[in-house]
Amino acid sequence: MLQSITCPNIGHDIVHHFGEGAAVWGQTITPSIAHLVQAQRELAIDYSRIRPGIVFETVSSVAMLPHVIDGSTFRAHVESTAFRRTVVRREAAVEAFIRCDAGAECTLKLWGRVASQRSDHLLATNDKDAATVPVIFTVAFWEISRAPDARMEQMIREASEKDRKIRELEGKAALSMCSQ
Repeated sequence: MLQSITCPNIGHDIVHHFGEGAAVWGQTITPSIAHLVQAQRELAIDYSRIRPGIVFETVSSVAMLPHVIDGSTFRAHVESTAFRRTVVRREAAVEAFIRCDAGAECTLKLWGRVASQRSDHLLATNDKDAATVPVIFTVAFWEISRAPDARMEQMIREASEKDRKIRELEGKAALSMCSQ
């Protein structure tokens, strides 16, 4: 993990030191970020759904075979069922969040927008048959940080699993009371 960075300044360079838990971030895809993204065969992607009747919901999926096009965009193939559930209009872009392992217990997170790469008539004819859809991801912001997120995600997963078991047991108890 990057421990310090040297920034040019008038007269002399300024060195910024990163402490524990500090993050490196940016808004354009640098060569090292492009290498991290393209080295992954699959990336975890979460689409956000915000529209009338839905306060906030995320749809998780997988982005496959990412290829960096330029300093702000890359192409990938995403699961068509999850993408179709999220997209309101075919031409509309969807807010998305991508995560991948950066090594040394660090995570690369990319925020941006995803839009279908296909034209409308091709999307309509081939959409039902295709398992994946080619998309363009436009990066708005990226960050590399320590991976306490993994621990937090594990805790959230465990809590939701316990909640699911409680709901299941409550349902069984209600059914058993109905039969009596």
